[in-house]
Amino acid sequence: MSKSTYSTKHHHDRYSPPPYSNRSSYVSPLEKLDRLAQKFQSKKVLENNNYKKLYYEGKCNLFETSNYRYYHIHHQTPMDILDDLIDYAKEVTNYTIDTEDQLQPPPQPSKPALLQIEYVYENNPSILLIIEMMYLPKQHEPAFIKIKQLLKIIFSNNHTIYLWGGIHKELKHFYRFGLFDENDINSVKERNIQDEFKCYLNQTYPLSPDIKLKTNETYSLQFAIYKMFNQWLNKRFTLANFGCGLDPALDTIIIPRQFSNQQKRIIEDEEEIRKFMINYALNDCLAVTK
Repeated sequence: MSKSTYSTKHHHDRYSPPPYSNRSSYVSPLEKLDRLAQKFQSKKVLENNNYKKLYYEGKCNLFETSNYRYYHIHHQTPMDILDDLIDYAKEVTNYTIDTEDQLQPPPQPSKPALLQIEYVYENNPSILLIIEMMYLPKQHEPAFIKIKQLLKIIFSNNHTIYLWGGIHKELKHFYRFGLFDENDINSVKERNIQDEFKCYLNQTYPLSPDIKLKTNETYSLQFAIYKMFNQWLNKRFTLANFGCGLDPALDTIIIPRQFSNQQKRIIEDEEEIRKFMINYALNDCLAVTK
């Protein structure tokens, strides 16, 4: 069952695992993630920790948004929810999108895992979708046809799509799922906010030590949020396991047999990191809109 949640505040990663005597055997998903990030993205970890330090020193605020509600989209999403989302989409012309990948063991490339879409309203709270690509209905099933219909409306003629980067690069690996294709993407009006932010910053602050002048140089979304709003957008979960099945309704938490005596702790850890990942995925969309 898909869920919708209303929120004005966002989780902060205050979670730390309790001291267990056999922690050398069991490693929490959050600990695994931090080790992975330190190994493959140590520079980004350092950058995120610098913003975190500024936050704890009271020199910036935690990223905040206005009210919104969100829905998980997958093979268990009720048809009436999909019908409602289709009706809402018929009244909206501006959307923000973002994606998350599922990291694979080297040398395999990452797999598309999430497609986040925000219905951008001028005065009303946003609606956000988290489409869980690894848990879609089969293509012949009515729910898949409904999801495809929804995305055909969103990616339709003259609709404006905001995103951090280029739309074709962001979505080209999602065509394989059969929900939309390149022709659909070609029909929308793309707003690459990353490029627009670069033009704005370089023209407004030409003497800034942070200036990036080369064509292939880009600013991160995290930097933009800090520069424009003095807020810390936590990027701790960039390499998280986004293909795990975030919606609790999918019931994807597995207890390894060797850790069956720690079932309660493992379930708590898995539920906790899924909440953080959902928040991260939503914030990546909301930050672009902001």
